[in-house]
Amino acid sequence: MAGFILKQGWTAEIMKDLEVSGNISVRKNSYEVHFNVCEPSVRAVNSGYNQKVWEDSCVELFLSFDGVNYYNFEINCVGSVLGAYGKERNNREFLDESLLKLIKVKSSLGKVPFGTIDKRTEYTVDVKIPSAVFAFNKDADLKSVRGNIYKCADRSLTPHYMYLFEITTEKPDFHRPEFFGKLF
Repeated sequence: MAGFILKQGWTAEIMKDLEVSGNISVRKNSYEVHFNVCEPSVRAVNSGYNQKVWEDSCVELFLSFDGVNYYNFEINCVGSVLGAYGKERNNREFLDESLLKLIKVKSSLGKVPFGTIDKRTEYTVDVKIPSAVFAFNKDADLKSVRGNIYKCADRSLTPHYMYLFEITTEKPDFHRPEFFGKLF
């Protein structure tokens, strides 16, 4: 199990009441990630699969087994999941809904979108991603992965971007595998 604390990025001042910590572990056939989140406002509008969850209060896990292609899993604060695969931001292939349904998400905020809450909110999100979801890497060794862990809320009342491994681009851009690091 590896603990993590995310850092705020692309900001001149550290935002008050914005903190994310957690841990990630590899089980025999899955990744398990626990997020502890505190943010100044929270947004949950999107539901279902492969929706614009990054606009909501969202935690993200990007993983690469080969150093070229990567999976991006983006989960909003009520458990809606977006999953895609490819080698760059553009031309990504969305994972089929049948694969995304294998991902188990439990949020302390429940599962129903509620719009926006304009006050400091603390919540947890637990994510379990079984190896069967990695359809493009069926024999991948789950321990030999590089990646990054993120938090964002693009359309929140308090937009923000956070990362585990620093990204030194001028504007927020999580789709940068050159900044991935070893997660284990």
